[in-house]
Amino acid sequence: MNYTIAEISKMANVAKSTVSKALNGQKGVSEAKRQEILKLVGDMNYRPNLAARALAKRKTETIGLVIPADVDYTLSGVYWSVIIASVAEEASKRGYNLLLMTLNKENPLKTLEDAILKQSADGLIFPSELLTVQEYNMLSASDMPFVIQGRAPFANHCCVDVRSEDGAFRLTKRLVEKGFRHIGCVTGPDSFLYTQERISGFKKALAESSLDCDMIIGTLYSESTTKENVRKFLDEHPAIDALFLAAGGEFAFYVFEVLKERNVDMGKFGIAVFDECRSFGFLPFPVISGRQPIRQMGAQDARNLFQLIDKETPPSLSLFDIEILES
Repeated sequence: MNYTIAEISKMANVAKSTVSKALNGQKGVSEAKRQEILKLVGDMNYRPNLAARALAKRKTETIGLVIPADVDYTLSGVYWSVIIASVAEEASKRGYNLLLMTLNKENPLKTLEDAILKQSADGLIFPSELLTVQEYNMLSASDMPFVIQGRAPFANHCCVDVRSEDGAFRLTKRLVEKGFRHIGCVTGPDSFLYTQERISGFKKALAESSLDCDMIIGTLYSESTTKENVRKFLDEHPAIDALFLAAGGEFAFYVFEVLKERNVDMGKFGIAVFDECRSFGFLPFPVISGRQPIRQMGAQDARNLFQLIDKETPPSLSLFDIEILES
């Protein structure tokens, strides 16, 4: 049987407001009485009406995490899977639920507007690669607390990211130190700020050693465009002896497959990836990888969001370093 708060208050011989204060850790009830009520609640297996509690508090006790619309690609890699798990863990510590959300490709603004108006969550974590000026302005004009996973050039609001330029510089520098002199770069869409910064780090590392820093090709991360563009890229630059991949996940393995079909001697070919994957250690060739502190970043996203929900002021920018690994 699921007892009501009125029945619990009658059993404890106190007002309903006193039971509510005891359950919510509020002032106005002695510690002895609080413990008595909590024991009774446990004995009676009382479960609060979450919908009523949310309505009374004007809170849903849920935070939303918007993930890129291409769910198959997003969840096939480590990055977003770990972000989701880390945010969920932090939410659970606060007694919150996590709502995963995707934006309608045809009308993303309408999807976002509905989420705000319906108050589906008490706050949102929004990925920078999906954030447009219009969506940023809509979020900023609303009362919805939000943080940004990554950064956008037009937004400086509770962003959590890695130091992309520095990481790309260090990864490319490692290839140079290993003796590679014709290094190409394969990136994702150049509209993303992190892509631009990783290209900048790549160029700086090569320019520092007076090497050609213009062998760069962009892709859309999909298997078809990545493989097609990399094939053309290798045809145009047959002297390439190493590649810096500005992203990882399935994207990296699409590039590996093209290199394999070209019968490239991977024992003599350099690979550096701005990502880390356990599978790299099982490949028959060495890979220099950049491990992003994804779990810490997801936790920081959640902590920043809860600070905003609690009317506190989180840092406007949280940056993390990558760790260079070699398989």
